[in-house]
Amino acid sequence: MKKHYDVIVIGGGTAGSAAAIACAMAGARTLIVERNSYLGGSASGGQVTPMMHIGIDGNYGDSYLNEVIKKKMAGEGNAADDQYGNDGWINPEMLKFTLEELYTEHGGEILYLTELIDTVVEENNIKGILVHNKSGLTLITAEVFIDCTGDADAAYLAGVPCFVGDEKEHNNQAMSLRFMLGNVDIERLKAFLKDIGEEDILKYPLVEIASVWEQDTPLCRLFRKGLKEHRIEYEDGMYIQAFAVPGMPGVMSFNCPEIPDIYNTLDSAEISCALVTGRKMIKRLYRFLQEFLPGFEKSFLVSVAEMPGIRESRRIKGLYVLSEEDYERRAKFDDAIARTAYPIDIHGLLDEKQLGIKAMERGEYFEVPYRCIVTEKLENLLVAGRCLSSTFTAQSSVRIQPTCRALGEAAGIAAAYCVKNGRKVNELDGRIVRDFMASPDYSSLL
Repeated sequence: MKKHYDVIVIGGGTAGSAAAIACAMAGARTLIVERNSYLGGSASGGQVTPMMHIGIDGNYGDSYLNEVIKKKMAGEGNAADDQYGNDGWINPEMLKFTLEELYTEHGGEILYLTELIDTVVEENNIKGILVHNKSGLTLITAEVFIDCTGDADAAYLAGVPCFVGDEKEHNNQAMSLRFMLGNVDIERLKAFLKDIGEEDILKYPLVEIASVWEQDTPLCRLFRKGLKEHRIEYEDGMYIQAFAVPGMPGVMSFNCPEIPDIYNTLDSAEISCALVTGRKMIKRLYRFLQEFLPGFEKSFLVSVAEMPGIRESRRIKGLYVLSEEDYERRAKFDDAIARTAYPIDIHGLLDEKQLGIKAMERGEYFEVPYRCIVTEKLENLLVAGRCLSSTFTAQSSVRIQPTCRALGEAAGIAAAYCVKNGRKVNELDGRIVRDFMASPDYSSLL
């Protein structure tokens, strides 16, 4: 393995895999350092499927690489689109293969099962990172580093100022722990939902079920019956959502349970408690579904996500801090690298209505500038994904997978460009990155 690279991407999740693929496509010598044994992060190991839609007609604003990934998966029968134009329905297990193939076919290298330990910083530059794996402690160097850890771990270790949680109590958004059930009779489930008067919004074989206590829907009333008969507990039914999975007939992926009373996503003890609590909740929900919801009688537990669904933790202080005011004024930027109309979505705390923020109407969107992924402190560090520079509230709108992929792609383009041209990433004109994203020709970067 080479010990010096053009670009090192720390974290191969949603943003990190896109960043690394962009670098490799541009011809940069690229290494991904990944703590898990696969790429995709929350989308694969966290089973976060389907991807939420950015809310812009025709997916206008999706990154080029996001389209490449979805097209490859759809061509292999592992992705689908619904009648409303959301083509983010993916098979989380096969995503691991897709990302790895797209990256390695362009010469990218990976160190799996490798933890970041520390950074070596000299004269406003990261010179190298200290990592640990089965080979022991290793120092790896590069010209440019991209922090896609989700928690801004590399940036934090290198001394970059960071925000954590909301601005008052510093609480984080609620965590979830997803799971999948197999051998579900989806036709029987859809027929039952129709019989009880539940709205059927998707065409077979796609199906979605959802319930929260605040809504008086037929499905919610079923969960209330389970609560009354002590089959589930109140926390189990606070947020229920489940989806069919392309390429996995008879499998449904559950975007729940949402773990109550855990507000620090950087505390290992709290995360461990959340995992234990989540598995107890999953077991209750599974037994309830078998007993109360036709179609689940002979179902079995396929898997519980390998990683908790953490929506937010650290956020860097970049050259620009994206805010809810940018959301409200539908801000546009000369150096925009992503755009979205996804709503303010703060799990476990507040929503748009409670905050008095006007939701996007059709055709409206706001943008994320390049300045949100670079810092004043370090000249060769980019930070992409949910840990971008933003307020707590604004982050809840831009943390979804398509936006994180766009941020990762932008970081990869910027890194490759700066390596070729000897530029500092925090002095690069973001309009250059924007132009490459609008008409991608990565081969011209290096």
